[in-house]
Parts: sequence; structure tokens; C-alpha cells
Amino acid sequence: MENTRQPAPRELITASITATLLEPLTQSGFTFSKNPLTFKRNSGDFTQTITFQLNRHNETGISAEFWTIWSITSKAYSRWYRAKYGTKPLNDHLFTEPDWNIENWEFPLINNQQEYHFQIIEETQRPEVLTMLKNNILNIGIPALNHFSDWENAANNLLSKNSGHHKASDFFQLAGNPEKSLQALQKGLDYWKQHPNASNSEDLDEIHKRLF
Repeated sequence: MENTRQPAPRELITASITATLLEPLTQSGFTFSKNPLTFKRNSGDFTQTITFQLNRHNETGISAEFWTIWSITSKAYSRWYRAKYGTKPLNDHLFTEPDWNIENWEFPLINNQQEYHFQIIEETQRPEVLTMLKNNILNIGIPALNHFSDWENAANNLLSKNSGHHKASDFFQLAGNPEKSLQALQKGLDYWKQHPNASNSEDLDEIHKRLF
């Protein structure tokens, strides 16, 4: 009797990602892990990671949906922070974004409906979806990782979102720009004065630690 077992969503997604992305990303210096489902590489002081996040509502034969999370971390930042402040930083992230927040990222159009994740359950649609994913990763996502694997670019990105002002200040210091470092802290204070009920009070505490 012919085996007609359908692959579980994670199995299907893992096999599709491996077939589509393993060769080009390995050639670009990334290493692949199935658990968690990631590609990772080191670039100077930075570690760049592409994580594949599976929809927890996926169901065999019905849905195999996923999206990507892009992040940059730096052990060099942790070492610098410990030397300067005597403790570990809250985290060592420079950049963490889901793919839909990356400029020019595209999602497939399936059955005349715009998708906002990658759905590969339909075999006839799978090649087109995976080709779009590959093009996004190689031509949009990785250039974004490279751009933000830079202390000053990472700092400016945080300031553009009014987020992590203390980290932006640190990154400017690491970039050798003390004037911008101080400006980042002042921008953080101005933001908190205008938004006293904003979340993440740890940011304000960290700003004060650097100013007083």
C-alpha cells in the first residue's frame, strides 16, 4: 500500500527551508539549526540570526504557516558594559525585528488575497511562496542585517523609534561619538517627559544611570 502520510507542519516547513535556503545561506557564512529553526553567522563584533517562527495553530494538511524574526546581538557590547558598569546589560541586542517591519519586505498574493506570513500548505503554490521568501532573505533581509551590524546605524535605528535611548547612547560611545551619545540620553529624557506613562521604565532608569 502506498504511503500517503502527510508531513507535520514543522516537518514540511523545515524540509522546504532546507531545500530553498541551506545552500545560499551556507555560502554566505550562515550555519543552520533545526532546533530552534535558525540561520546564524558571526560578522565582526556581531552575531546575525534569522529565526523561523511557526504559527502555533498550524495543523497537518491544513496549515503550514511561518514568518521570520531578524536579530543582531553582540558579546562585545556585553563585555564593554560589564567593564564600564560592573554588571551585565539587560540584553545584548542591537536589532530585533519581525520581517514585516523590514523595509521593502514582500509577502505573497495567494488566491487574490494578500498574505502577511508565508503559507506553504498548498503544493502548487509552494514554489512561488518559497521563491519570494528566498528573494526577500537574500536581497532585503541580509542587507538589513549588514546595515545594522554597525554601532552608529543601530543607535540611529533605536532613536528613530524612540526606543532604547540608553542603548543608543552606549552604541554611540562604542562608535567613538560621545556627543551623539549625550544627545541620545537627552532625547530619552525629553521623550519620557512627554510620555510619562510609557512602558518599559527600565529605559528611564538606565538613562539616569548614565547622566547622574
